[in-house]
Amino acid sequence: MMRIAWFRGTDVDATDPLDRTAALIDELKAQHDISVIVERTAHDFVWQQLQRPWDLCLFELDNTRGHRFVWGYVANYPGVALLHSIDVANLHVAVLASRAAVVSDRELAQRLRARFPSANVRDAPAFAAAAAPTSDPDVVSASAGREPAPASAPIRLAVYDDRDRGHLIDRAIERARHAGAMVEVLDRDTIYGSLARADIVIAPGWPPFHSSSTPLLAAMAARKAVITSETETTAAWPALDPQTWRPRGLSVSDSPVAVTVDPRDEEHSLMLAIRKLAADATLRDQLGRAARVWWEAHATPARAASAWQSILAEAIALCPPPRPNDWPTQFALDGTELSREILGEFASGGSRDL
Repeated sequence: MMRIAWFRGTDVDATDPLDRTAALIDELKAQHDISVIVERTAHDFVWQQLQRPWDLCLFELDNTRGHRFVWGYVANYPGVALLHSIDVANLHVAVLASRAAVVSDRELAQRLRARFPSANVRDAPAFAAAAAPTSDPDVVSASAGREPAPASAPIRLAVYDDRDRGHLIDRAIERARHAGAMVEVLDRDTIYGSLARADIVIAPGWPPFHSSSTPLLAAMAARKAVITSETETTAAWPALDPQTWRPRGLSVSDSPVAVTVDPRDEEHSLMLAIRKLAADATLRDQLGRAARVWWEAHATPARAASAWQSILAEAIALCPPPRPNDWPTQFALDGTELSREILGEFASGGSRDL
């Protein structure tokens, strides 16, 4: 059993299926002692580390406000860097200062290895937790394979996009409405509720490797019809092309698990996908069922935890990477400099002028 200090931008929320690592932490806690470190508790980490060092530190890194404090610890306590995005401002620090840098996509891992040949870059399976059970009669009815609303009611859309592309999605939705689709966009601020109540989930995931796939995978776990982008990752999935409604991908013999949109025709293809799925309840149900089966085989937290076990075991056995000679000064400071100076004077029998 390892003692792991796990740095995150927010507290763990086990009830939120869109919490990117809550389910993974829960799975790993069965075999490891994990302390979650957030900004308000980070000030205790240094003295606790001096008294009883953790075996390994893990740093979740992203560009959000909540993740900024993590950078003060990455270089001084070399551990595992979990990259939620390749947009992080100090990507080279995260990769070069860590025993291992982990991403959730094999293609991205290959790119990072080419860019940082001396670094240890690993990929772990992308995953999402299943949504918690709900008592909402609409949702319960939908999960039982029955339509949650009369045929005349609008089809409910949940949109998850963290790249400020909402204007393009909104235009596609309006074009679908003009083409006869009866759709209602659920409140984007109530993330958990909208996922549970949605009939269709739009999670573009574009540009690739720049945002989390958690909303997409959580929607699949919730048996929702999903619309996403055709990328290097999703190209390997059994999917439908909204321009032809024929299967595409490497596994065309398998049941499609999503509708994937060609980025070269994004707005138009997205409109076609919305219009078709809004009108075809049978297709929505087929996609949702196949997506759930695919999630169970490829994207559960338990499957990810199995891969993470080997990553953590490897990282703890590795020596910390050497600090480059031109490392920025701020990354060589851990906040204990004054305390060490004072203790040094006591140890040497010196005095301090006040």
